[in-house]
Amino acid sequence: IPGNTMRKQNMYSQGQSTPFGMILGEEFSGKWNVPTMFDKLCDEMDYNSRTCAIAEFNAKHKYKKRGISILPTKFGIAFTAKYMNQGGALVHLYTDGTVLISHGGTEMGQGLHTKVCQIAAQAFQIPLEDVYVNDTSSDKVANTIPSAASMSTDMYGMAALDACNQILKRLEPIRKKLPDDASMRNIAETAFFDRVDLSAHGFFALDDSRCGYDWDVEKPHNFPENSPQ
Repeated sequence: IPGNTMRKQNMYSQGQSTPFGMILGEEFSGKWNVPTMFDKLCDEMDYNSRTCAIAEFNAKHKYKKRGISILPTKFGIAFTAKYMNQGGALVHLYTDGTVLISHGGTEMGQGLHTKVCQIAAQAFQIPLEDVYVNDTSSDKVANTIPSAASMSTDMYGMAALDACNQILKRLEPIRKKLPDDASMRNIAETAFFDRVDLSAHGFFALDDSRCGYDWDVEKPHNFPENSPQ
């Protein structure tokens, strides 16, 4: 049996439950898009034709071989230890309209810094090139959490947004004094001379209902009766 056929047959179906009691396709878990995306990727990458071409190549070459595979994965997002699902960020708005961010996450090629910059740029309505990220340092954001569990963008992006929103709220009276088309540079400069704080520390903690594992509870709330424990 082809590997892809077996993978497709073993995928969850809409309405089925994971071992942790999450029913796929409900409001809490969101739409169950994996089977559709699997088929779409296979079509767009011309998987079947490429598989045939590779099989033909391998049949003609004894020592040099090629391969192709597409593999769906299942991964639980967030830390099992509830206390680890928190993050902070420090945001500075300068009088030239640029923004500097320090957050507790580690950039390792996953694009965390870029995404945090995009969040701040959208919040302040400024070009992305006007937003900068400082090196992660505990003298800027203390008591940081490891960058893991696919949570870094959620935590530090939301923490940065929290800080941006604090500054934006302070700028609201300044905006009312200026023309509607005033640039962020004009707004920040005016706020500075009005002695408005242009720095803020943001914080984000994932909601209790979305994280943590209670070892004393036999099964989750509303766990389907017909599902294995």
